[in-house]
Amino acid sequence: MDGTTPALGEILRATSFDPHWVAAFVVAIALYAVAYHRALHGVPRVRLLRLRAAAFALGLLALWLGVQSPLEHYGNQLLWANFTSFLLITMVAAPLFVLSTPLTLAFRVSSPAGRPRLRRLYRGFPVSWLTFPPAAWLIFAIVTYVWQFTSLTSWAAQHGLVRDLQLLSLLGVGFLFWYVAFAADPVRWRLNHPLRGLYVLLEMAHKGLFGGMFLSMQTPFHSHFADNVPAWGPSAMDDQRLGILILWIGGNLIFIAALIAIVAGWVAFEARNGRRLDRRLAKEREQQERRRAALEQVFHKPI
Repeated sequence: MDGTTPALGEILRATSFDPHWVAAFVVAIALYAVAYHRALHGVPRVRLLRLRAAAFALGLLALWLGVQSPLEHYGNQLLWANFTSFLLITMVAAPLFVLSTPLTLAFRVSSPAGRPRLRRLYRGFPVSWLTFPPAAWLIFAIVTYVWQFTSLTSWAAQHGLVRDLQLLSLLGVGFLFWYVAFAADPVRWRLNHPLRGLYVLLEMAHKGLFGGMFLSMQTPFHSHFADNVPAWGPSAMDDQRLGILILWIGGNLIFIAALIAIVAGWVAFEARNGRRLDRRLAKEREQQERRRAALEQVFHKPI
């Protein structure tokens, strides 16, 4: 391969249109569109339905960029492109899908007979175990580590079926991690807001630790990528460092945004609780005044 950097047209022609991925996108869009239409005209209305639909659409866009855009093609040659796909799938697409609240939407549009089945699904043993916060955190940490920093990364770059399994598993564990962190949908183990913040903060520290460790390496840890860097690309070590920095900096920015969102949700939650408490106290005072007035009428004297 010569050292000529590919032009924009050549980069765009590297876009993939794998039939199985295209079919999956079409099915996902169709199912969500039907559910959205039913929820839009249903009673009671789903709160923030359009924002949730926008989150789903943006999640699909991020997933498409990760699995079908030129990043997928060049991700088999350049580690930084490979890791950018990982970031898009686990840290952008997955939380956006969680924020689109698919389970809540399914509850709203299901028949009375279908809702108990959905309830048994998320309360059943497999899902309950997977969404147990320590288990979800550990699964996310292990799976992302294995696909990023072991020989499986190189193997996936050379075998299309393994690559698809890699991308699907990353999407799955990313969704699992953020499902517990945001608790936007019904979840068997619902953490309070401080514990959600700690849950995200621990993963942020974990990713930072491994990022710093691999950034300090002086030799490539993926021989396949080191041996197949295009002539127009960066050196093997620069490619590796750039990939780590993308994961590290991009991931930290998203973790910080998530922490801000969790804190904002905590403040709103406490404000709602305060208003409920004020209403309850006002109601109790009103009842006491009514009893006092009734007693004064009975005994014809102040109490």
